[in-house]
Amino acid sequence: LKYHKRVLYVDIDIHHGDGVEEAFYTTDRVMTASFHKYGDFFPGSGAYTDIGTKEGKYYSVNFPLKDGLDDMSFENIYKPVMSKIMEV
Repeated sequence: LKYHKRVLYVDIDIHHGDGVEEAFYTTDRVMTASFHKYGDFFPGSGAYTDIGTKEGKYYSVNFPLKDGLDDMSFENIYKPVMSKIMEV
């Protein structure tokens, strides 16, 4: 943020990137995109409805996933979602 107006943080992990999302939840300078396992799983956050607040509204993107996703299925989700994020 010292050298760029905006940053996109992409988290591809089994756990939701809740710490990073929380740190930037109210700003439009950092967009967070998290692809993670969701449901009865730690930390239990990262619903698709968690989108940010105040100036950061719509700058948090959560894509909760279920068990059993193979590489091809993940690619079929990831590419169009990230393309749209980069477009906007």
